[in-house]
Amino acid sequence: MFEKNNNDMIYNWRNELKANQNGAFLVAENIASKLKTAGHSKSDVIELLAAQEFDLELTNRVASKLFDNATSAPKPTVHVAVVPTKYADCAPIIENSLERLSAREFTKRLCSGPYAIVKIDDRHFESWQRLAELAKSNSSARTSLHAELKPWVEEALLNSVLVAGKNKGQVTASDNNKVYKVAMKNTEAIVDLANGTSTSDKYVKGNYSTFGLADEYMVAAADKVSPYERLKRALDF
Repeated sequence: MFEKNNNDMIYNWRNELKANQNGAFLVAENIASKLKTAGHSKSDVIELLAAQEFDLELTNRVASKLFDNATSAPKPTVHVAVVPTKYADCAPIIENSLERLSAREFTKRLCSGPYAIVKIDDRHFESWQRLAELAKSNSSARTSLHAELKPWVEEALLNSVLVAGKNKGQVTASDNNKVYKVAMKNTEAIVDLANGTSTSDKYVKGNYSTFGLADEYMVAAADKVSPYERLKRALDF
């Protein structure tokens, strides 16, 4: 069920962006780059993009950029702060938290409270704590921990995206364009995209920072500031 919803989410992002010029170019470029890596020629790429109903002029521009300018000097990388879109974005932060926290504290932050990421009863709490303890020193147990965590983390990420999309929060930037006030319904939160934090109850009481998660306020701010960067990350899912 989750995988279908997640694929639907990415499909909707792609088609929403295909409705405007910049978004269409981004999606087409992403597809074309993968086709080129797979060994397709320029003419193949143009034909395959056109088959996906991309505008012919756009497909030619994308193909020319990939093939005709391949020897040009690369452009400098521009780093844009974006929220996580998949488990792989959160995994390094989860690893760090596992190493610096006790197994009990790690499990408590993961499974306790009204905004718990993993919603379980007391009996299963002990099982998660034992797994976290083993994962600290055993690579197989750590792999198992990630496998158990992945669907819960991805469900939390998807929920944040869906809530942000449904509520269409009002985003106001600070003077330095680094901190944003996001209002949804009768609540608001301060989001710092550079540091990846939010002041919402869900983010704070759910210990989202411990596990590298984003709440709906962060998603709304990121969509306002860098929607194409977030889409590019999601397309590599």
